[in-house]
Amino acid sequence: MHFVLLNARRRRIASVLALVAALGVVSACGQNLGKSNFARTTVAAEAGSGGEVPTGDINDPAVAPAVMRTIDPCPLVGKEALSSLGTPEDPRPSLTSFGTCMTKVVDAGGKKVTISVDIGASTYLNDSGGATVSVVEGLPQVERKSKDGKSCDVGVMTLRKPERGMSFAITYDGGDPCATGRAVAAKAVKSLHSSPAKFQAGTGTLTAVDPCTVADPAVLAEVVPHGATSPSSFHACDWTPGSNPRITIGFRHGIAPEAREGSKKVDIDGVSTYQKGGSGSNAECKIEWQHKPWIDDDGVEIVGVSYQNYDEKKDEAASCEKAAKIAKSVISKLPKP
Repeated sequence: MHFVLLNARRRRIASVLALVAALGVVSACGQNLGKSNFARTTVAAEAGSGGEVPTGDINDPAVAPAVMRTIDPCPLVGKEALSSLGTPEDPRPSLTSFGTCMTKVVDAGGKKVTISVDIGASTYLNDSGGATVSVVEGLPQVERKSKDGKSCDVGVMTLRKPERGMSFAITYDGGDPCATGRAVAAKAVKSLHSSPAKFQAGTGTLTAVDPCTVADPAVLAEVVPHGATSPSSFHACDWTPGSNPRITIGFRHGIAPEAREGSKKVDIDGVSTYQKGGSGSNAECKIEWQHKPWIDDDGVEIVGVSYQNYDEKKDEAASCEKAAKIAKSVISKLPKP
């Protein structure tokens, strides 16, 4: 289910979309990272800090989910963190996820690098497709280079079940994207183990809240019987008996929800929410509302509750009634702004 959540008239959104577009158009020549493009700003290209890849549960307290959801991703790809790569731009936070931030760098040879980080991303270690698995600071690391060699994903696993962690997506015009990704990831993990920058979102923020704990289990079971919780990121959680039906509860930063095409305003326990059915032929509905203003810009913290069942025919009223039951339960349990 896709919901249009961005306001194209806002300058902040335009800048994010421009950067996302850049991710898709930057090309690469395959030149080695350690050659002329970097000159004196060459970064380390080793595959990891060495050692046997751990296979058991990850018990590192520095990267526990409760800690990871409080980490501000933008300093991990900020100017200070990326200064060895060349000339970085200011990082831009995502308007769809607390855990995502992206930026661009121009290296010493004038080549462009685009870098995004996603805290809470899937970091499965399956080595199909030519993945390389190594270790960084005692944590499993997996890298996957695109077939054309122009981009690379480097993921660091911080949670084993389900497999989640911190992922860096690199596109490099004229250099080795995987070597760059490893260097950025290694520096980020060192930061996590020392003094990482955290969100400063104020009292009642959702950035520190576990989304798997904010709905009444009895209400969840009433709407979707025999389900169980599973984090889909550190700021989103699913409740499902398998893959279908599914309830998703998530928190993000973005522009305040309002009545847009296809959505309508609905009051739930005194809170103005905005609900919208899906565009397909199956049962879908999503309800969103503003929790509190964001501390650093004109955005807000947003709660989203969705219901989907691809075994049911489309019935917006029935689907939104189910989503509203969950939303009412969530509203009652969220921290007060």
